[in-house]
Amino acid sequence: MSALGNQRRRRRVKAKGPSERGVAMLLVLVGLAVLALVANEVRYNSVVELRLAANARDDVRAHFLAKSGIGMSRLILRFQKQIDAIQLPDFSKMLPPGLLPPGMNLPKNLNIQLWRMAKVDCHLLSAMIPEEKAQTGGLGPVSVDKHFKFDEEFSDLGKAQSKRKFGDFDGCFDSVISDEEERLNLAKLDAPQLTSMVLLGQLINSFGDKKYEFLFEKEDSNRVKVAPTDVIIALRDWIDEDETGSTLNLSGQGEPFQKGFSDENGNYDKYDPRYRAKNARFDSLDELFLVHGVNDRFMAAFRDRLTVFPDMNSKLNINSDDPFILELAIRSVLDPARPDPRMQDPIFIDTLIQKIRAARMFAIMGMSAIDFVNVLAQAGLAVNPTIMNNPQNQRFIGDKSTTYRISVTGTAGEVSRVITAVVRLDDQLGRLVYWREE
Repeated sequence: MSALGNQRRRRRVKAKGPSERGVAMLLVLVGLAVLALVANEVRYNSVVELRLAANARDDVRAHFLAKSGIGMSRLILRFQKQIDAIQLPDFSKMLPPGLLPPGMNLPKNLNIQLWRMAKVDCHLLSAMIPEEKAQTGGLGPVSVDKHFKFDEEFSDLGKAQSKRKFGDFDGCFDSVISDEEERLNLAKLDAPQLTSMVLLGQLINSFGDKKYEFLFEKEDSNRVKVAPTDVIIALRDWIDEDETGSTLNLSGQGEPFQKGFSDENGNYDKYDPRYRAKNARFDSLDELFLVHGVNDRFMAAFRDRLTVFPDMNSKLNINSDDPFILELAIRSVLDPARPDPRMQDPIFIDTLIQKIRAARMFAIMGMSAIDFVNVLAQAGLAVNPTIMNNPQNQRFIGDKSTTYRISVTGTAGEVSRVITAVVRLDDQLGRLVYWREE
């Protein structure tokens, strides 16, 4: 019986096939792998959602820090407006006769540019507040922490970035103020004859400069090739009120822009989709891209030297640091009836600009339009008689401005927000004429 039983058991083993031992272990390993993948996916999604939430939080913080920078900058410009309004006494009457050199006039008001001297950032308020008041709470609801957390890294502008605490987070804003009236105001193209003629001369000198010839040598992506004067005419036709193309009158007599016989919208029929000239003033510099002949190369060269925001009667400010603008200011006040051949020499122009900067550096009250004209006269240049007779009340150059651009970068955590605003000092803190958030 034992032999027969062993034989039966061997038959049953053969019928079952291979051994099934170890299958449970394999199922456990597969289950653990799936659970690990699911757990890792859940963890990844949680980290991403947490980072998105943190970035959204820091985005709000950076936004309001940037808005704080706009408010602080407008306050500085309000102080600037008060400084510009200060009238100085006539010191020339207090000095002995003959003490002042012939032709020299003392300034009648301050020309100090406070907005250039003040560094507007998140530390400006703490620098203005005495430390003991901040510690004792003498400012009421405002408390200033005297301990700042300084980063040793440098920003894109090459300046050391330092953040201060705002409640439970560290952040900062950095504001850059620039003068819009140190640029060429395209709104003057549609001004009356005497004002538009001045701007026309400035634009011809700017666009026609030899170093910018390459901008007009080739067709752009729309197969448009224009001359500098064509761009000027197109800019004028974009903002004038009629539908007729303009022509240039360079004789110096009569209106510089006269009506031609063409349709000013003909240049835009070739674009897809077609559109028409606006026949109203520009709202921003980005709108210039719609004008016939204006392309990326043109804007890269002239964007920082053009503006559309100041009043039509504003003057080119001679307190600019841009040698290009200073050269334009010099050419604007020279007598066109008596051209000086030295103005064709770049070395002479550079030397003249250095003299202007030196005179500005030693001007205690700031450089005025009178000082600017005197420097040119002392260099032997023939100045326009209408400017020499009345340097303060002429339409060519000025020493004060009322329109400023404010660009503020607010930073919180790893998020930065940039707000750009243009302010015209018409009321208490300045009237906003442009606002852009990035």
